[in-house]
Amino acid sequence: MRADSETLTENVTSKANWPLALCAGLLGIGQNGLLVMLPQLVTLTGLSLSVWAGLLMFGSMLFLPASPWWGRQSERRGCKAVMLASLSGYLASFVVMALVVWAMAAGRLDTVLGLAGLILSRLIYGLTVSGLVPAAQTWAIQRGGLEKRMAALATISSGLSCGRLLGPPLAALMLSVNPVAPLWLMAVAPFIALLLVLREVADPPLPPVAHQATRLQASMLPFLLLALLLAALVSLMQLGLSPHLSPLLDGNARDISHHVALLLSLAALATLAAQFLVVRPQHFSPVTLLCIAAVLMVAGLGLMSVAGLALFYVGIVITSLGAAMATPGYQLLLNDRLTTGKGAGVIATSHTLGYGVSALLVPVVTRFYGEQSLTVAAGGMALLFLALSIGVWSTERTPDEKP
Repeated sequence: MRADSETLTENVTSKANWPLALCAGLLGIGQNGLLVMLPQLVTLTGLSLSVWAGLLMFGSMLFLPASPWWGRQSERRGCKAVMLASLSGYLASFVVMALVVWAMAAGRLDTVLGLAGLILSRLIYGLTVSGLVPAAQTWAIQRGGLEKRMAALATISSGLSCGRLLGPPLAALMLSVNPVAPLWLMAVAPFIALLLVLREVADPPLPPVAHQATRLQASMLPFLLLALLLAALVSLMQLGLSPHLSPLLDGNARDISHHVALLLSLAALATLAAQFLVVRPQHFSPVTLLCIAAVLMVAGLGLMSVAGLALFYVGIVITSLGAAMATPGYQLLLNDRLTTGKGAGVIATSHTLGYGVSALLVPVVTRFYGEQSLTVAAGGMALLFLALSIGVWSTERTPDEKP
């Protein structure tokens, strides 16, 4: 009877985290959906692609100061309050963007006022949505208990991956209805999520465990550097897909776009597979998971750097499996030292910094080595990730495991 009761409790807890995963998925839908819309947004507003790229980067870079702040708030005020604030900001930002784009397309707003409205939209987005994933992760860990931390993180990560997978086709489908329709979809979706979160019980903030610090310390920096390296190598890998495929496909732009779409979809499916089949069942300890992930990413990117078209697909699958396993590895190792909410916030900040490092490296690599070397640069980042993972493993082993 007791075993049945524990099984029932575990199943209920697992199901209770899916609304949180759905909310995290909204971030993926918004990020990738906007990328699909960029050509339409340029046409509708008359703003250049570089201006839109700057607007998107502005919203993302606001995650740097805001994510740690929201992480602290989730510990002080509870995760439900943070998620409600984040979802409200998500809704408001896309409502503002949709109205501004519609008004500019209709000639009701000039370029200066329209640009001001779009900046306001991205300001709201960056300062509020930055708390969404850290709060969802903290709440899921809080519900599952420290023994089920890895499974809880896998649930939220799978929601984020599903959002990134569904964002492009949903945006493309809505574009066939109306050029501004995807923006309205991104405004309606958080409203539905708000209703789901309002129904959830507001659990009290998770108290710190005895061995967890409440402030960031120097000993925690390796885990933040791992997060930065992972984000940078994944970004470089994605940016290097088209240049690497170009000589393999004789520069045919249509074929290149087709293969890039297939590769990204395959990468998302591999990520989901790793989260469900490896991370969620908690087969490995966090440090073992981290080292396996590092080896997979080095092998996958090495294969992508030298392989033909068929093995290029195999390489991205291997790399994506490793990337999906790496995040819970270093995040749980950090959470052993830092309170859960603050840990989730600083990891999100490190990921954002990694994307910034990637953006800085792209012009340097392409200038001196050519665009086709972006995949090799990602492989170099993976080697650094492996070296740092080995260093972490050597310090994390128990006395019985050490020679």
